[in-house]
Amino acid sequence: MKVYLETMGCQMNVLDSELVRSLLRESGMEMTDDARSAEVLLYNTCSVRDHAENKVHSRLGWACQRKAGGKRLVIGVLGCMAQRLGIELVRRHVGVDIVCGPGQLGRVAEMVLEATAGHGPQIALDSSTALRVAMRSSKGDATRNKAESDDNVEFLDLHRDPLRHHLPGQAYVRIMRGCDKFCTYCIVPYVRGPERSRPPEEILEEVRRLAGAGVTQVTLLGQTVNSYRFADDGQTVGLADLLELLESVSGLKRIRFITSYPGDFDRAILQAMCDLPKVCKYLHIPAQSGSDRVLRAMGRRYSRGEYDDLIDAARQTVPGIGIAGDFIVGFPSETEEDFAASADLIRRSRYKNSYIFKYSSRPGTTAAKRLTDDVPNQVKRYRNRELLAEQEAVSLAGNREMTGQTVEVLVEGLSPRAEKQSRKGGTVKPNAVRLGRGSSEHGQVFDLTVPPPHKQLVGRTRTDHIVVFDGSENLAGQYANVKIIDATALTLFGKL
Repeated sequence: MKVYLETMGCQMNVLDSELVRSLLRESGMEMTDDARSAEVLLYNTCSVRDHAENKVHSRLGWACQRKAGGKRLVIGVLGCMAQRLGIELVRRHVGVDIVCGPGQLGRVAEMVLEATAGHGPQIALDSSTALRVAMRSSKGDATRNKAESDDNVEFLDLHRDPLRHHLPGQAYVRIMRGCDKFCTYCIVPYVRGPERSRPPEEILEEVRRLAGAGVTQVTLLGQTVNSYRFADDGQTVGLADLLELLESVSGLKRIRFITSYPGDFDRAILQAMCDLPKVCKYLHIPAQSGSDRVLRAMGRRYSRGEYDDLIDAARQTVPGIGIAGDFIVGFPSETEEDFAASADLIRRSRYKNSYIFKYSSRPGTTAAKRLTDDVPNQVKRYRNRELLAEQEAVSLAGNREMTGQTVEVLVEGLSPRAEKQSRKGGTVKPNAVRLGRGSSEHGQVFDLTVPPPHKQLVGRTRTDHIVVFDGSENLAGQYANVKIIDATALTLFGKL
């Protein structure tokens, strides 16, 4: 069977999809990037914002319409949206065969085979959040429920294919799952469950296998990655300890971790970033708002002053660190004064970039139950544009300061622009070398243009800055020294 798997949402979803693909291949299925030629359509989904779920509903409408028209298809919804809506997805979209929560992804191959055999919709929800598994009989006239005690994510992590990862030379590694913070706007604790940290020995062994297969950069993942804690025999291993363990892995050159939560941030992590050569000087640490009043309403467990102190400590302890933030605009009751505090925080923190979103009420969250979504949409749009403009100015100033520097870049491959041109069968025109004009023996005038020996590549620095430069595609997965010659707010431009 040909399987199409589309991923939406965070890096954790990217990793989940990568592991599911390996599982499906092991089961004899073939992956394809062409949804129209696939016999199985799977969507790994996100529930963080309403827009993300609407995108999935649109995909399912298209797929179910094709199926109703006679196309033999198995249609599946995986991940957070599947966990949140459960069997409601089958009722809303006639034709959906699989609904699988993020904690049950190890069962996807089995569920595809069951659905293909005509055994009715397969619904597997994460038992760690006290939800059930329901399966309907092949005749469709009975439903049986059973509690699932096993968690299939560990199976995926432990049985990954070390040769397959999302980018050449680099891989994501899950070190913990879930979240205990329960910010009032956030659906994650309800669909991903409580915080659970993996044993450090398992993580170390997984990273060793990846490094042995040629991976030189790993990114440690967790919803609140700095909350990593594993206790055994009276000993507790935190994130700083884990970083020190991974520093010893032969062949590994870079270690990153995302995403961090500002409250109760262990300063030993910053010291590890300073002391350990392989740990990248990059910290993604969402603030969400610069206003104490809004932070309290959001249920964030820190104040603006505490956040400012953390940013100051990071810059003092780790010189040259790159810091990224997240912000929500238009949270219930947010005033112009609250919004101005967020703009001030962007300027003060000098983020290299920020992810800025309009507030989206999520059913089931505390904010949806107790707070009125009273900021008009046009105000949300305005504040979103204004905060993006503030961040653009800060990013541009920071990037321009890097002009003239030579940086080490881990090459990811063709830039999106070059990739698009390559699919069209062309090359990126600005890279062509014009030698002049000439004429043939028949008097025809033509341009003497030599196709470029190199293509436009993209990579990232140890501080997570995006760098675009010309080079050979063979550099993908390797390191290159690039001199920065120009900059925009989002991108550094350089030459080998």
